[in-house]
Amino acid sequence: MLVSTILYRTYKVIVTFASMVIFIQGAISILVYQALINAFYSKNLSTRQKLMDLTKKRFILLLVTILSLVAPSHVRITTDNESIPKGTIYMDHHKGRLISKANSNAVVIANHQIYTDWVFLWWLAYVSERAGNVYIMLKKSLESIPLLGSGMTNYKFIFMNRKWEQDRINLSNKLHEIDLDARGVGIIAGNSPTTKTEEGLNIWDEAKVEKKGEQWPYWLMLFPEGTNLSAGTRARNKAFAEKSGLSPFKHVLLPRTTGLKFCLQKLRNSCEYVYDITIAYSGVRAEDYGQDIYKLGNIFLKGKAPKLVDIYIRAIRLDDIPLEDDDEFHSWLFSVWNLKDKLLDNYYKTGSFQLDPDLNHAVTGPCRVSILSLVSILLFPVLTMLPIFYYIGKKATSLVSKDS
Repeated sequence: MLVSTILYRTYKVIVTFASMVIFIQGAISILVYQALINAFYSKNLSTRQKLMDLTKKRFILLLVTILSLVAPSHVRITTDNESIPKGTIYMDHHKGRLISKANSNAVVIANHQIYTDWVFLWWLAYVSERAGNVYIMLKKSLESIPLLGSGMTNYKFIFMNRKWEQDRINLSNKLHEIDLDARGVGIIAGNSPTTKTEEGLNIWDEAKVEKKGEQWPYWLMLFPEGTNLSAGTRARNKAFAEKSGLSPFKHVLLPRTTGLKFCLQKLRNSCEYVYDITIAYSGVRAEDYGQDIYKLGNIFLKGKAPKLVDIYIRAIRLDDIPLEDDDEFHSWLFSVWNLKDKLLDNYYKTGSFQLDPDLNHAVTGPCRVSILSLVSILLFPVLTMLPIFYYIGKKATSLVSKDS
């Protein structure tokens, strides 16, 4: 018993260490690749975007590979038959992983429980062939993280100050670019804003757009609650609800309407659906906070992750969402969050969302990438860094020869 325990712990240490090395090498190789892309394709915007999207896909492949090594999880995805045709997401037993055909231009909204929520959502984009087309809103402070901040900037992620007056213009410009590129008439096609206001807002006159190019799809991922559920955020949420005359939910925070409404309005010419996602984790009880149980350190260093991740998806047509009236939009969004609260209440009582199997379709599979992607993730850092090491070695040899 003692020997097996020692062997198991040794194995976990080796896997964790190897995973850290793989992640660091992978992240650095992606940054090197991005630097080369910027150096050689700065004027060829279409090729540059394709290659940058490839690095974006590689990053989530890297993260999921690390997760599958140190903290493997299974995902049970349940879809609403009325809005998502049965079989859109299915288990491909030959490939040994889940496959999704839900690949429309979309805004993805979800409740926020743990810091790795977005990893599972990005993985969902991967199985939907949208891993390279993901856009995420992040806190401005994350932009300054060494290495990762630069990579996320190249991915065109949207950094927010969380002060609406400061964020409005930046968000408007970013969303307009995403929308225009999705329709093939944006910056990637070679077009430019007609003018810019003193505040920095780009003004586009689509009647004067001269170039039509490739259309660039997208998934914009948002957490309307603004932060993950914790003891601190629950207390602040309750105080805000009392001040605003609102009733707090039991298992989710009150969603913020302004930013989401703004995004949907800006993307209405290209966005087809809002994918409404409710996410829950095994091992978390009603009185617990997922962020306390599944901390980043616990997941990546100790291998403590949810054995089963439950995801429920509805597709809501953008045309069916009231975007012109603030009160109607507020009511709509709160009804969406009320459903989430009820689903989570069922989950904490029974271990599932308790959805009618005749009206919904469920499929379960491992949270993993394809075998080919796994091999490429392990080899990519080596293949990327070898030419650099060769160049450095050649230079060093040359210098030594000159000195001698």
